Amino acid sequence: MQKRGIFSLVLLLALSNLFAAQDITDLGTAYELVIAETSLAEAETNTASSVSVITKEQIAAYNAQTTAELIEKAVGTTIQSYGSLGSLQNVVIRGATSSKNLVYLDGVLLSSAHEGTVDLSIIPVSIIERIEIVKSGPGNLGRTNAIGGMVNIITKKGQKTNTPFTLTFENGSFLPQAYGAADSRNWLSLVDSQKLDFSYTNNEIVATVGGIAAQNAYTYKDDTSTIKLRENAQVYGINGSVSYNQAISKSMHFSSRNYADYQNLAVPGGYIVIPEEIEGLTPDDYSKSFSFNTTNKVEIANASKFITSLTATTSYRFSRLFFHDEINIHAGDATTESIHNKHKASAQIDAKWEVGQTYALNTGFLYTLDYIDSTEIGKLTRHTISTSANGSAYFLDGRLSLHPSVNIAYLSDNAMISPNASLGILYAVVPNADIKASINYAEDVPTFSALYWPGYANPNLKAEKGINADLGITTKIGIISYDAVLFGRDVIDAITGNTNIDHSVYLGTEQTLSAELSDIVSI
Repeated sequence: MQKRGIFSLVLLLALSNLFAAQDITDLGTAYELVIAETSLAEAETNTASSVSVITKEQIAAYNAQTTAELIEKAVGTTIQSYGSLGSLQNVVIRGATSSKNLVYLDGVLLSSAHEGTVDLSIIPVSIIERIEIVKSGPGNLGRTNAIGGMVNIITKKGQKTNTPFTLTFENGSFLPQAYGAADSRNWLSLVDSQKLDFSYTNNEIVATVGGIAAQNAYTYKDDTSTIKLRENAQVYGINGSVSYNQAISKSMHFSSRNYADYQNLAVPGGYIVIPEEIEGLTPDDYSKSFSFNTTNKVEIANASKFITSLTATTSYRFSRLFFHDEINIHAGDATTESIHNKHKASAQIDAKWEVGQTYALNTGFLYTLDYIDSTEIGKLTRHTISTSANGSAYFLDGRLSLHPSVNIAYLSDNAMISPNASLGILYAVVPNADIKASINYAEDVPTFSALYWPGYANPNLKAEKGINADLGITTKIGIISYDAVLFGRDVIDAITGNTNIDHSVYLGTEQTLSAELSDIVSI
């Protein structure tokens, strides 16, 4: 299949605004988020974690079709894609497969106890403000570590603008190989996919609605090396989101993020590979998915003499997956339909404590409920209660800083206590040259699917345990900037398929060299 190209047409429908345009800065979770050429090194962002940030300017420039395409722009990050447009897409960070990485939406964990991975294809690019990829340590999420890494997708927030209405239309095209005895071409692929997004923004609200339709009629070779056209590969989807921000008083702020997505996919259908003698690519299969996510947050500044800020967050996520498998090998049925209803709810309280100018301390308490009602694994529940603390200590007039964190979680379904911890160190050797190092320990409990899926699961799986360490240097001399990181990961009882691997080691390096040649040209 030839590479898909994108042609974009952006129509801006502008209304006059009584106020001048104004950007709202959100500190987020990155170690070194750069805004207006000012590097933030406060306790909110300074954690010594290795982090890549994909900014809103880069998102606009990349013109990516999917969120996965954006994420794989980061150094050390790749994507596992299980088919054409609309198919399952998972993130791989520094060689760690998707089940070892955590995905957050506005700081709330999306990864569930059911399968442990998140399908990035259900999150449209149109709602994203920026993406922060934490490749070691907890970042400023603070509450936990991951054996692999973490992705935090931050959605757009309200702001004053002179163009509150935006309409975006995209057409994607590709021309598959000639196929069949007549060497036919599927010329309709030149108008293969259409995306339409509409958004409204004001000071408190961002509302978006969008959709996609794609034919995805790609070519493939069967067991006789004959080129065929995969006709049943289309995707139809619609999504919508509403974000609301409001200052209730001088010290209290409320925000709400709500998002829904529906997709009707002819492929991949089920995850079962059908033998070639039964027309290999499951031509009569299809799947449907629906997800809804809401997160509501109240922030109180100067909550008490000892607490500088207190944040209460509640979230709920529902997702429904429906698969139609025309032939189910495992069950031996002529027609099998499977339904998976997943519920995930959480409530958390985070506090920032007043501990002086040279120290920072944050604590948190989190309760999470995972509930699955599945035709394959039945009804299962996992309650998780965790408590966390992370902070910073600054020495030598701030040139040297330590950033420890610890989290202890209890999981009800296996009565297991799961700890994780990290320590980061930052040292400014000379102006414009920093050394950073971090080490962290994390555990990953087997998912419901890994433990109970018929014909595949292993109820004797152990929790995998991983240690990550990295050492990096960041320097800038004139127009030249250089970043280098040496990293390693040691995993015990790594879960691969339905087995534990006793011991596995990953080593690698990441290096970035950039030159700002002028105000408009950089390499």
